[in-house]
Amino acid sequence: MERGIVDTVPLNLAARKLGFRELVNYEKLGITYPSNTVTTLRQTVAKNPELIERFLKSLLEGLFVFKTQKDKSLAVMRKNLRGAADEILEETYQNTLAEMELVPTPTLQVIRSGLDILSLQYPQAKQTDPNPIFDASFVRRLEQSGFFAGLAKR
Repeated sequence: MERGIVDTVPLNLAARKLGFRELVNYEKLGITYPSNTVTTLRQTVAKNPELIERFLKSLLEGLFVFKTQKDKSLAVMRKNLRGAADEILEETYQNTLAEMELVPTPTLQVIRSGLDILSLQYPQAKQTDPNPIFDASFVRRLEQSGFFAGLAKR
């Protein structure tokens, strides 16, 4: 922001130290915001459901590691956010940890919120029915198969 470029997490602590303040916090306002979403075309799901399942398993394993292995997570963050102070890494980790679901099941509310945001640029999104857009079946199947319970046993 100092150079006229807006940035977001993980640098919000650094911005506060420079005297900037947070303008809006969707979570504190109770606004559902689609921040961790995975999207694909229905035809991709139909043609290659195994790919979708493998991708989700990898993603979910990563979420599990992030939530349960703080030191490892901070080491990865330190590597990718070169030069970020430990204080910034810690705050970023804590903020992300609080927002991240261990079982990220899609909801209609998140899809509605995403459509509302899109409608600012594409007015037709306001008229889009969110029901056929989301599919929680992959996450439900993984949950029913014991995949999540298996992660905890590792």
